[in-house]
Amino acid sequence: MANREIFTIEGIEAMIDRLDQIEIETERKVDRILIELAQKVIEDAKRLAPVAPGSGDLEASLHVGEVKTLLKSKYIDFGVSPEVDHYATVQHEGFRKTADGRVVHMSPGPITRSKPMHKGYMPGKKYLENAIAINEQLIISELRRAFSF
Repeated sequence: MANREIFTIEGIEAMIDRLDQIEIETERKVDRILIELAQKVIEDAKRLAPVAPGSGDLEASLHVGEVKTLLKSKYIDFGVSPEVDHYATVQHEGFRKTADGRVVHMSPGPITRSKPMHKGYMPGKKYLENAIAINEQLIISELRRAFSF
């Protein structure tokens, strides 16, 4: 007659330990992938960022933050450092509002116009949005792969 005992207490504990280990490994894998993907977006954003004459502050300010967990969601901040946030926003959107409320549209200067196209996009406004678009399919496939077992 077959033994009816399927799991022992030790077997369940070993299974729980293994599941905990899988969770930790998956968290590390996702963190690594998020950082790598954010770095790719920032590399492309630097190639697409507008350049003010005698500057380069915007390109230099683009950075990748740390992976953060909020409840059960993971995210990573990337973009510009706070010191140039206002300037970066104006450059990204391609316009600014004056103190009297007028909208001033901006156009790329000679240094920005001299930068070559990058992966089908011209440097200038929407540089960060376009960098994300360049990497969108890669982001989707890498995150899909991270969660496949």
